[in-house]
Amino acid sequence: MKKINLIKKITLGVLALSLLATTGCGDSKTEESAEGGVKKITFAYRNTGNWPMTGDDEAGNPTGYDTDVLKLVDEQLADYEFEYVGTSYDDAYVGLESGTYDAALTNAFWTQERAEKYLIPEEALGASVLVLAVRKEDAAVKDFETLHDSGIKLAPILAGNGMFYVVKNYNEENPDKAIDITTTDDSTFVAGSIEELVAGKYDAVLWTKPQFDSTVVAEDGENHSLLDDISYSEFTTVNTYPMFSKNVGEDFVKAFSQALKNVKDSGKPSEISQSYF
Repeated sequence: MKKINLIKKITLGVLALSLLATTGCGDSKTEESAEGGVKKITFAYRNTGNWPMTGDDEAGNPTGYDTDVLKLVDEQLADYEFEYVGTSYDDAYVGLESGTYDAALTNAFWTQERAEKYLIPEEALGASVLVLAVRKEDAAVKDFETLHDSGIKLAPILAGNGMFYVVKNYNEENPDKAIDITTTDDSTFVAGSIEELVAGKYDAVLWTKPQFDSTVVAEDGENHSLLDDISYSEFTTVNTYPMFSKNVGEDFVKAFSQALKNVKDSGKPSEISQSYF
């Protein structure tokens, strides 16, 4: 930290107290401390259904690939201090909208809607493996190409979800084998889609691997009893990003992206990845 004289310390202290006094509980958690001007950035992370990207350890502390990499990024940004709040997917974005959190850490893909609503760093934090699940009799379907050739249909995708762009991009690159896309506004749809797949309502469903593993593969998963009735394939990866409130400012997001690139260039994220995956 750079040394500053006593007058500057007093001025910064008064300014910080003034800011705290004039910001309400609903304002962004980004704040400047009275000592040294360190700004806090609060990340809301998913602590269920997103392992090993994010989760809690036995003591309730944040852990997982994403948070471990972010801790290294934090070390590079001397003027900032990262804080983590474990919560649900929905609450992370409600809090981001209301100013309770500065960033949502939810294994999120880039979408046009998100790019308009939030600040997304240029550098990806990680990548998510996608799983395509079908019934046992359709086990030959292992990716979008074989899905198209089989003639069976993909279940609806939540409107605005990053999965939509995964399929859309595939269709643009493969117009002769394009997949029909339908959307739903039901935010609870994904959780029940495996049951409806087995029941025959849908032919194929697209999930992220962390969610599929925790819900279907894990012995304590709510849909684990259906595992023997389906066939699934891991067939592609998609870059994932933290979503930042516009209140943090573009300068911070640029600094964050550069720090993240430096951390990735060091090779440490690869070591972290091996420990989790």
